[in-house]
Order: sequence, then structure tokens, then C-alpha cells
Amino acid sequence: MNKDKSTKLLDIIILIASLIVIGVSAVWMIDTGVFNVTLSADSKLAWHLVRSSGIVAYVLLMGSTLWGLFISAQFVKDWSPGVVSLTLHSTISWLSLVLGLIHALLLLFDEYFAYTLGDLFVPFTGPYRPEAVGLGTLAFWIIIVVTLSFPFKKRLGHTVWKKLHYASYAAFGLVSLHGLFAGTEGTNIGLRLLIGAGVLFVVLLLGMRMGKTQVQPAAKARGTHTLSQSK
Repeated sequence: MNKDKSTKLLDIIILIASLIVIGVSAVWMIDTGVFNVTLSADSKLAWHLVRSSGIVAYVLLMGSTLWGLFISAQFVKDWSPGVVSLTLHSTISWLSLVLGLIHALLLLFDEYFAYTLGDLFVPFTGPYRPEAVGLGTLAFWIIIVVTLSFPFKKRLGHTVWKKLHYASYAAFGLVSLHGLFAGTEGTNIGLRLLIGAGVLFVVLLLGMRMGKTQVQPAAKARGTHTLSQSK
């Protein structure tokens, strides 16, 4: 009973904190006059949309990666049912993929560089910083494969599906490098902090998960050895 109460209290705290963040963000946006800008008068509209969609896609990818680590490390098993957790993980992954696709397609409307569909979907072939941009393209294809694997989990089998998802960490790393070196936003301190925090949390959680994975077989082996001795 106490455990249920603490779980409900944690959910309420998270909800209140989320509402506060949303409220403060809304007030800040209204005060800065963001909604007073006429889109037709913005000569750099495509550039702004490319930047914003890329940042949102990165945040979603970060959320999907972190949530996947929470699930695999069983940090959320006591308050989030497995079906709900996996559905949320899949949904965030799809949203990240869609925003990433929008981020790429918006480059077709950029006035400074002439992108073609081939430039967008073939890694390291674009007209602007092809190496850095190509990392994002490569990550995009990896994310497609990982995201498409969700509906086929039963057919693939848990072991294959799990190994396939290890590629998502590589994709997250590639997108992080893409964000730092592909555009002018890489010098922005806010973006650097966002990417740095994301990479730090992913590395820490991945380390905890790997440590937990190594401890469990060892504990099981000790338990088996003790049981055999008692017999």
C-alpha cells in the first residue's frame, strides 16, 4: 500500500512539474512576441523550420533512447506496465523519425544551398558539409530499421530484436555529432548543453544497465552454487 501511494505521489509530482514547465514556457513565448511574427514576412522561414524540426527530432530521439534504457534496466517496471512502456517507446521513436524526415525535406526549400532528394537520402553527398550532414543521414536509415522492427518483434524473436536495438545507440551518437558539426547551431551554448546532457545521461544509464546485466548472471550462479552445496 505504501508503495502504491509513493508511486501515485511521484506521478502527481511529475505531472505538476510538467505543467509548470509548459506554463512558464508559454508565458515566456507570449512575452517575447513569438506569436506576433508573420510567417510570410520571415525571409529565413525555411532555415528556422529546418533548425527547429531538427532540434525537436533530436529531443524525441533522446527521449526514446533514454526511455528504452529505463525499460531494459527495469527502472520503470513497478509503475509502468510493459505494454504501455513499449508502446510509448515505439511512439516516441516514430515521432522522432517523422520529425527527422521533415527536417531533411525542408532543406529542399533552403535558398542558400540547392539540395536534391539524392542529397538528402544518400549519405555524404550533399552540397553543404557533406561529412557532418552525412552522419545525420546515416543515423536516419539506422533509426528507420530500428523503428520498423517494433511491429515485427514477435517474428524476429526477442534476442534478434534486442540486438538490433543496440544500433539505436550508434544512431544517437551519430545524430549528436551531426547536431554539433552540421549547422551553425553547433556553436550555440544551449544546443551544446542539450546534446552534452543527452549524451551524458545515455552513457550513464547504459553503464548502469551493463553493470546490472553482468551482476544478475553472477548472482544467479552464486545462488545455484549455494543450492548445490546445501544438497
